[in-house]
Amino acid sequence: MTPTGSEPSCVLCAEPATETIEPPRRTLARGLDPSDPSYSVTVILPDIALCSEHAFDVRQGEQLLGWCDDPRCRSYGALGEASHCGDPYDKLGPGKRA
Repeated sequence: MTPTGSEPSCVLCAEPATETIEPPRRTLARGLDPSDPSYSVTVILPDIALCSEHAFDVRQGEQLLGWCDDPRCRSYGALGEASHCGDPYDKLGPGKRA
């Protein structure tokens, strides 16, 4: 069964999502001195929609999620897999710097 309308689907398998999880916030440090924390941008990504099977796998650490920040995608998927634009999904988590 495929989701219709505005029903969210699992970011990993496209089955109907049964729950969402909150992603970690990412802080992108910018400025002349990368060690200077006085200026930073915090990126808040949308919640991650998952089916019950993948939600369990993610909580257990058996499945790692990634994010593609390319303007053509801006989507979640399996860490390291190719996104829709062809770029790999990058690690989610604090401390990722651009």
